[in-house]
Amino acid sequence: MSMNLDNTYQEFFLQMLKRKAEYQASKGCDSPSANYFWYRKRKKIVELFKTNLEKIDNLRNSQEEPQLFVELGCGEGTDIFLIREALQKASPNWQIIGLEGDPYYLEICQFKKKSYQIGNDVEFQSFDITQPLPFPNESVNVVYCSEVIEHIPKPEDLLLEIKRILRPEGYLLITTPNEPNVLQRSYWDRQRNQKNQEYLQSIEPEIKTIEGREIKLYGHISLKTNSEWDLTLKKLGFHLVDHQRGALFYGGIPFYDSELTLGLALIAQVLLDIMPKKLVRNISDQLIALYQKE
Repeated sequence: MSMNLDNTYQEFFLQMLKRKAEYQASKGCDSPSANYFWYRKRKKIVELFKTNLEKIDNLRNSQEEPQLFVELGCGEGTDIFLIREALQKASPNWQIIGLEGDPYYLEICQFKKKSYQIGNDVEFQSFDITQPLPFPNESVNVVYCSEVIEHIPKPEDLLLEIKRILRPEGYLLITTPNEPNVLQRSYWDRQRNQKNQEYLQSIEPEIKTIEGREIKLYGHISLKTNSEWDLTLKKLGFHLVDHQRGALFYGGIPFYDSELTLGLALIAQVLLDIMPKKLVRNISDQLIALYQKE
């Protein structure tokens, strides 16, 4: 698929990016509540990187040694360009690679890269992340996996691949749904939640042909709570370093998009943000966490 962007649209798009609309610019931002969900996620992952940059940068043996950052399932490249800005402030010697299977998204990534006038330190590759990752053992400093792992039938297999390619004491940043979370347990009984999980797991995967290969695209078939993800990663050889709290809910329906609901939700977010992170971590629809390979 090829994008035919006329000059007027290109100029409009570039002006949007210059105004930091990259935080929101995403196919998933199709309603006010969903827009806020993605905006907050990106804001918090950047904060997480900035807070832990000194630890992450200490993995190198010297300032001249390049560090490798890999995003699995980078989509439109939205997060990569935001994270790149934070990483470059710590050290310019980073090589950033985004893996994505959809050629349309890859074309958007290349368009953004050209628009930002970014050099060879950022690279995008076509790759199906259900296959063994294309990196040698212990060669990557940081792996970023955002809103991907819940679509993998056996997430532990992907996590073990990530562990294989990470350097000793390398870092893994994950975002994924935190479900069933505190709010869902408050308003949904266990029987309804169980039926919802059964429905999600019964949906037939979408079949997409990419570069002559058939790839199965699943829905949210691997959902866990924050604590369950922490335990899963601990068993696989990772420990939690730091975390942030995502939006209260994804929304995307008229009830969540009403001014009253949005207003109350934003007030609640502000109040929760001034409380200790550990106490309010689970009051969110999202896991946003930085782990380190043991």
